[in-house]
Amino acid sequence: MKSLRLLFTLIALATFSITAYAQDEDEEKWRNFEVGIHTGLNIPSGDFADWNDSLGAKTGFNVSLSGGYYFTTDFCTGVYFSYTQNGMEGDWGQRYRLYDMGVYAKYAFSNESNFEPYVKVTGGIVYPKFPTWVTPERNKLREQSYDPGISLGGYLGILWYTAEFGGLFLEAGYHNDLVKDVEANYQGEVHKMPGDLNYIEIRTGITAYFGSE
Repeated sequence: MKSLRLLFTLIALATFSITAYAQDEDEEKWRNFEVGIHTGLNIPSGDFADWNDSLGAKTGFNVSLSGGYYFTTDFCTGVYFSYTQNGMEGDWGQRYRLYDMGVYAKYAFSNESNFEPYVKVTGGIVYPKFPTWVTPERNKLREQSYDPGISLGGYLGILWYTAEFGGLFLEAGYHNDLVKDVEANYQGEVHKMPGDLNYIEIRTGITAYFGSE
């Protein structure tokens, strides 16, 4: 846990340190802050799509909130919180859940049109809550909360300005959660995550900007 807190702190410090280099006294800067609301699809890949051989994750959904500060007209860093839920194969009636929080850095390619492309990277802490076999006979599943792991992501997106200070966006990205061997304890028995999680995210939402005036 201490090492994860340290890594989270280092990610935050590194992200905000980059902004010191990015500042160039942009007198023309028209936006200082952004706030975003997102929702979309979560498409499992790799081991996540075939979890525990017979408990593979289905395509799920994601909702998230974010807020950031623009150090220049185009460069922004901020914080986010995301909740992801995936169904599972079979008739178990349980869900895979991920609670993800962290920091992001975003670069927008501003221009004179109503469409603004951007790139974004994220890093943070993810808390998995996964169905887990809790009996030696593997006949009982329980949604078990695990220790946190590291969350990393990269995205490409485009914003369509529908108003002077905001609009709708569409983005796609690849997410990697480093959770292999993180532990959960149930009735004195330790369970470990068997692998990392990889998934594709396709999201849409609304972003609003707040200027310097």
